[in-house]
Amino acid sequence: AIDVALWDLKARRANLPLFRLLGGFDARVPCYAGGIDLDLSVEALLRQTDDNLAKGFRAIKMKVGANLEDDIRRCAVLRDVLGPDRLLMIDANQVWEVDQAIEWVQALAPYNPYWIEEPVSPDDVLGHGRIRKAVAPIRVVTGEHCHNRVMFKQFLQNNSLDVVQIDACRLGGVNEVLAVLLLAAAFDVPVCPHAGGR
Repeated sequence: AIDVALWDLKARRANLPLFRLLGGFDARVPCYAGGIDLDLSVEALLRQTDDNLAKGFRAIKMKVGANLEDDIRRCAVLRDVLGPDRLLMIDANQVWEVDQAIEWVQALAPYNPYWIEEPVSPDDVLGHGRIRKAVAPIRVVTGEHCHNRVMFKQFLQNNSLDVVQIDACRLGGVNEVLAVLLLAAAFDVPVCPHAGGR
């Protein structure tokens, strides 16, 4: 709390949002609209997507992982609406084991997902590496549940992810975020902050 409060004070004195004070985030990661959950009907999914596109989003993230046939149907519908030029991201929220993740993502590959987020347990560095090799060029994204820079160092050294996803609340403050940002820069891996409901 003290770390965050001191950084907040510094940002206020500079009259800048904190992310600008820190240099911003990597422009290689697109801004996207999320919230397309598994319990939405296709009609609700389409309404939410239309609303997000009307707001100017060019990338949409949807949840996957409960039923492969449903995910194929939903990805097909969403890809049809998005067309070839907008991005579709998929998020499994850690529901799979490694082999299942590989099989599932490969089944969704015809719909050109930009990334798969959290395919397996957030602690499975080696598993993420296997998935990344098997599903490329689909990017593997994880990190919102990583609690320190040591986890990120292991992911980066093992080439286990394509995008670092940091969560400042889980990392315990801005100083730890800075350490992860520096690690990601050293490995030339883009960073996407996680901001789910915080």
